[in-house]
Amino acid sequence: MRLSKEQVEKISRLMLENLKKKELIIFKANEDTVLHRIIDLFIRDLKTEDDLDREVENIMKQYSNEIEGGRMDYRKMFSMIKHKLVKERGIVI
Repeated sequence: MRLSKEQVEKISRLMLENLKKKELIIFKANEDTVLHRIIDLFIRDLKTEDDLDREVENIMKQYSNEIEGGRMDYRKMFSMIKHKLVKERGIVI
């Protein structure tokens, strides 16, 4: 995960505070419950992206000779494959 659990918690807390401050949220549950749900969803989404990145890396292994030979740009190919999988699976990242 690119962010630590502490960073996710801090970002989630800031998001919730901003929503409250701007009166864009009405709580139907305890604020702590809402905060923990936000954190859980945030972490789940980060893990989904991490899993996708690992899958793309495995696909990229098929092209290692082309990449090493300079015939293919790793980052560009990684991005293209990831974008294709995201689109095919309807993943929001």
